[in-house]
This record gives sequence, structure tokens and C-alpha cells, in this order.
Amino acid sequence: MLKVRLLGAFEIRIGEDILHMAGRPEQSLFAYLVLNSGTLHRREKLTALLWPDALDDSARENLRHVLWRVRKTLPASLSTACLFADELCIAFNASADFWLDVSTLKTAKEYRSPDELISVLNVYFGELLPGFNEEWVNFEREYINAFYEHHMARLMAILQKEKRWLDILEWGERWLSFGKRPEPAYRALMCAHKEMGEISEVAGIYARCVRSLREIGLEPSEQTRQVFNHLVAHNSFEIPKSR
Repeated sequence: MLKVRLLGAFEIRIGEDILHMAGRPEQSLFAYLVLNSGTLHRREKLTALLWPDALDDSARENLRHVLWRVRKTLPASLSTACLFADELCIAFNASADFWLDVSTLKTAKEYRSPDELISVLNVYFGELLPGFNEEWVNFEREYINAFYEHHMARLMAILQKEKRWLDILEWGERWLSFGKRPEPAYRALMCAHKEMGEISEVAGIYARCVRSLREIGLEPSEQTRQVFNHLVAHNSFEIPKSR
């Protein structure tokens, strides 16, 4: 099976073997095709996406060479099974034997149990195609980031309802490790530490939240402040003041 990772890195594997697709144009074309598997893409659309400033003849020639190099990266049998191309269109075969991390992540909306969500969200190792700056990548990246944030917040809520405090500590910190400063993660972590009797940790998490948000010129939301105040009621902690 062909395994494709686009979240946090660009990587193609067959079993334990990594297939090296070194060129950025090759990676961009392959990533776009696999993300939109099952769709026929006219060649002029692909040239406009990948070489928006190139002359038509030059862009078409670029596409022919890049597609040839993509095919050379894949074993012949996989190239035939996965990629379709004629004079007008190019496509990635949705029925081919492949696994894509983005497709797995997008199944999160189908699951309600925390363990199922954890299994699916576990494929996320960072933003889509880091370092790629094409307009289509930025658009898809924003969508996937928002999708991930939504389902991580949903996971935190379910774990809190089921009082799985250790899982909240693990997954809340994992969420924060991606650097997006999600306040639901801070709130869930504060609640988990409170329930585990670690009151000083509640204040520590809130202080981290304040520092992180101030780095981008923001303050914690009213909801986050209220959660903190409720959790540390009757305890003497100094709340960081706004600058």
C-alpha cells in the first residue's frame, strides 16, 4: 500500500521504504492530485495552479516534465494504478490502494467516542505541507487547521465529561505543542489539574495561557478568565495583570 503523509511533512512510503520525490513542483503536483483523488483535472488548470506566472507553452512543458518525474518516483505498477493522464486531464485514482493522513483526519466528524477520535486525531503531526506557499495550499491548510481545532475542542469536552483527566493532560499538551494557542486546551488542562488536586498547576497553566496570548497582542477570553477564577476560588493566587 502507498502511504502518504502531508500533515507536518511531505512523505511517501511503501511499507518501510520512503520514496524520495525531491523536487517541490513534483511534490506540489502529487499532493494536489492525491488530496483531490477521483477528480479529473484539466491540464490548463494544473499549470495555472503550479506556474501562475509562466507563459502557457512553458507551463505545459513544465507539467509534462513534472508528471514524468512523479511517475518515475513511483514503482511502475503503482504509477499505473494511481495516476491517470491523457492529453486533456490528469487524476489520482481514488480506487487505488493508498492511505492518506488528511483523508483519515477528515473522518473525525463521523466519530463520537473519545477513543475513536483519539485514533483519528493521532494522524495530525502539524500543518498541511509546511513550507509550501502556493495559494491552493494556504486555502486547504486553513480549512484543515480549523477542522482539527474544532475536533480537538470536541475531544477535550468529551474527555472532561467522562472525567478522563490523564488523557486531557496528554492531549491538551499535544494540542498546545502545535503552537496555535488554543484556549479550550488551556481551560481543559486547568480543569484536569483541579480535579487531580493540583491547584498550583491550575495557576501555572493560566499563566502560560496569558504569556502565550500576549506574545501575539491578545488577552485570555472572558470564558477562560471565568474558568480560572472559579477553579481557584478560595485560594490565593496572583492573576497576571494586563499590560
